[in-house]
Amino acid sequence: VLLAMAQQDGECETLLWQIETARVVYRDYTGVGLYTKLELGDDVPKLKTTKRIIEDYPRLSLKHPDLDAGAGVILWLDRARVDMIEFFTYTGDWPQNESAFTIEVAQQTADGDLH
Repeated sequence: VLLAMAQQDGECETLLWQIETARVVYRDYTGVGLYTKLELGDDVPKLKTTKRIIEDYPRLSLKHPDLDAGAGVILWLDRARVDMIEFFTYTGDWPQNESAFTIEVAQQTADGDLH
């Protein structure tokens, strides 16, 4: 998911570098999703913007056989670094079998629409 989000961002190269070196500090399951806190080394290049989020919609779609509406994801950036990734269901509880998720990446047409 992180790689798919980074590849569609204007700061792709720096994001990929940060993601490759990120270490999971903890995961907090909420019942309808989870937060995963990430930690980076001090020597990782920083992003141009200090604080922002990268949302999946409409570029990514997370599908799961137990979720009719699928799930969403937000990558939180803080101090110009990857900080936390948040996953959430649109309806229903977070599924037990996380390995059943699939990622669909929207394709951009020549006129700029996503399909």
